[in-house]
Amino acid sequence: MSPWKRLSLEEILSEPVRLVRERLVTHTGKEITYIYRPGPVAASFVLPITQEATALLIRQYRHPTGKFLLEVPAGKVDAGETPLEAAKRELLEEVGAEASEYLSLPPFHPQPSFTAVVFHPFLALGARRVGQPALEDGELLETVEIPLRELYALLERGAVQDASTALTLFYARPYLEREGLL
Repeated sequence: MSPWKRLSLEEILSEPVRLVRERLVTHTGKEITYIYRPGPVAASFVLPITQEATALLIRQYRHPTGKFLLEVPAGKVDAGETPLEAAKRELLEEVGAEASEYLSLPPFHPQPSFTAVVFHPFLALGARRVGQPALEDGELLETVEIPLRELYALLERGAVQDASTALTLFYARPYLEREGLL
């Protein structure tokens, strides 16, 4: 149960993402307006690791930043799809790869002040390219294969600027170290 009382709720945008404007009375009695992306919304992120201890990543243009960012393959969980199914689909679509084993990492809320979305990261082991990527119209990206030690050196230097990718790498690190891959 929310400690805040809703006065009104209005949808202000439906595509490409749903946004609402909500008028509320907070626990202190103050009236505020909150604009956010309501749930349930989910996305999957997948860190694909090859038998050679390399990561199959993407360098994707992100228009709001004006930059190409190094990222793990990721995307929205579609209706009727599980987070694991979405991770497998995104790996195939964005990298043209499949993996023999998937390990679920802890889910997280990337921006809980603005959105109810939940991100589901996965570690994909035994990743291998099986075809060409099948990109969506708005995607501008290239596949990048990076040795794991080099990737984690980039992370430690602050060169991995996508927060969801950085957190996925953080969660995957203990497993990769236990398996002798790092």
